[in-house]
Amino acid sequence: MQSRQRNQFQAVGEFIFIEACSSEVLIQTERGEYKLKQGAQVIDPQLSGHVSVENLGEAGTIDIRCGFGRYIPPTDGESVTVSQIPAIKIADNQQVIVSQLPAVQLEATQVLAMKMADGQQVEVSAMPKMKLESGQAVRVYATTPLLTKPVGGSSVSGSTLTIESGGIVLEENTLRCHVLIKANKANQATVSLDGYELDAGEKQKIETSGALTFSGTDGDTIQVLEVLK
Repeated sequence: MQSRQRNQFQAVGEFIFIEACSSEVLIQTERGEYKLKQGAQVIDPQLSGHVSVENLGEAGTIDIRCGFGRYIPPTDGESVTVSQIPAIKIADNQQVIVSQLPAVQLEATQVLAMKMADGQQVEVSAMPKMKLESGQAVRVYATTPLLTKPVGGSSVSGSTLTIESGGIVLEENTLRCHVLIKANKANQATVSLDGYELDAGEKQKIETSGALTFSGTDGDTIQVLEVLK
């Protein structure tokens, strides 16, 4: 990040830990404002929400970790073992990506079951070999289609949205896989997507086929590229 540059992200957890920074960073959450140096952290049971970070030092890499509990950084050559974590609730449109699982062996009377809530998705990119004993079964339950691999698009559709009367809506499109949005570099102010602010020139990829509601300054524009099935 450049000096005095500010970025925003969505935190889920109870702590924010400054893994690396050039000098000092300014952290702003929905519950307070903190100036932190490398190795410092904020612990708050109600930390989850919108977080902004500003680089108060020279240009350089800012590395921030967030999660549940209290973060203790490992020393060189030392590993961290997590024995217990609290229950985690995934909000609408959020995703959990599992890149690796340890080996799982089921007992003769055990059954593996999976149940997903409305709007939730689980993407598994890799799994170790699983051995089932004779007579065992694996059952998967889902209220929405379970995707075994990412769905790619076959075409794209580009458009430009202009804010009028303080807002504009990108209508729902059931053929949409995902959409790339970019706030025009010439915009006079930030553009808000349901409370998430996009600075001029900032872009985001959103995995949704639903409608998107933008608000901002009249005359500012948003560039849209929809990837279609």
